[in-house]
Amino acid sequence: MIASALLAAILYGVGAALEQRQAASAPDHVAGRPRLLVLLARRPLWLLGLAAQFGGFVAHAVALRFGPLAVVQLLVATELIVSVVLVSVWSGRRLNRSSWTAALTVVAGTATFMALTSPSGAAGTHANGAPHRVLLAVIALGITASGLAAAGLRAGGRRRAVLLAVAAGLADTASALVTMSFALVATHGLLAVVTSWPVYAVVICGAANLLLTQTAYQADCPMVTLPVISAVTPMASLIIGVGLLGEAHRVGLAAGAGAAAAALVTCLALAVLARSAPSAVRRQPRTDGPRSGDSQPTPATYSLSTFAGTPPTTA
Repeated sequence: MIASALLAAILYGVGAALEQRQAASAPDHVAGRPRLLVLLARRPLWLLGLAAQFGGFVAHAVALRFGPLAVVQLLVATELIVSVVLVSVWSGRRLNRSSWTAALTVVAGTATFMALTSPSGAAGTHANGAPHRVLLAVIALGITASGLAAAGLRAGGRRRAVLLAVAAGLADTASALVTMSFALVATHGLLAVVTSWPVYAVVICGAANLLLTQTAYQADCPMVTLPVISAVTPMASLIIGVGLLGEAHRVGLAAGAGAAAAALVTCLALAVLARSAPSAVRRQPRTDGPRSGDSQPTPATYSLSTFAGTPPTTA
């Protein structure tokens, strides 16, 4: 179990670091557009990162099958340290002592939060009787993530990285919700699958989640985006679970108080990390394969139309 959990952490961390390294070198004018994924899909190292993430998912599932949840989640949460170390080595941006302390605190806080709030029984049974609540949660997450992403694309520096990372974390939460609903619907046969919304939502949310995550990585501030995404996803999941899906009974008073304390400490550590981590070094605009008719906007103004594929307007 320990070996599987550590393997999952290594694979998750290596995958995230590879994806971030490749996305950071993508041209600015494809930020937030499906074209970004098309460009990245042509890069073997980015595809290797996706494969590593999938391998981490398999190893994580094996560890959860044979080991206690608290121990597994604590070990898997060290993926952040793996990715931060790799990114720091590749980029040559050394972290100072306060940044390392904050990063380790984020790992410990996130692992504690996940261990205290994850249900020990069968998961997802609540959604069987309230699919409309799951759909409502997904829509709310989508709207919020879109707004944050639009604001992030207009911003720069650390603010851009934070906004895009929060949007990516919320998209990850939405993707998990629709996957849960799809798993429940799948037990009712093929007809139920093709005639229900979760199967289509899985595709849409999965693509949006991947796009927002890579756009956050493209901000080229990995010491901010990686920890923020790691922390936002479980916390947003708990808020949705308690607020909309009726999971309050799954978390006792003591566990809830501990989870709240862990969330507070994690947020404070993220704030410290965002202020103390090395700033992104803005690269020169790249023309990584623009097609005929594409222009290189300098600077560009982004809006929600960016996600619909409309080119950004130049200032």
